Amino acid sequence: MPNKDQGFTLVELLITISLIAIISSMAMPALADLIAYNRQQALLTQVQDAIQKARSKAVLHRQTVVLCGSSDATSCSSDWSKGWLTFVEATQEVLDVTQLPTTDELRWSGFGDRRIRFYANGTSPLSNGRFYQCYKQRIAWQLILSRQGRLRQGTKAEDTSKISLCSI
Repeated sequence: MPNKDQGFTLVELLITISLIAIISSMAMPALADLIAYNRQQALLTQVQDAIQKARSKAVLHRQTVVLCGSSDATSCSSDWSKGWLTFVEATQEVLDVTQLPTTDELRWSGFGDRRIRFYANGTSPLSNGRFYQCYKQRIAWQLILSRQGRLRQGTKAEDTSKISLCSI
């Protein structure tokens, strides 16, 4: 007659819990890096879209469009880490406001007054520079804006050569 009171012994239960703990402790750092990578790529896409939309608006509407960092979502500042504003320079009409979570560390390194101006022909002659995001004292990604208003993603070699930007 089979015993109906069968179950796990204490030793079997402790071994199972120990294995689960070991496996999860090995997987957690990789999961955290995966989540951080996905957030970085989302911010990269968001910045690319904002720049391309601002340039397109300038060309399509034949007017100067400004993209600038904003810490309060109402006025321009040199801090891009909290978000940015897009507006028409002549009328001050706000086209777009983007606010970022505090965990994102978007940075801009460029010339001029830290505003990106796209003229009616799509150029930004005084606004060339680079957006970048740091992660673990390294550049996670960078977008390089030329004086012609063109945007390109930095290469791994460029990321490595500009690593000093993340130690600031």
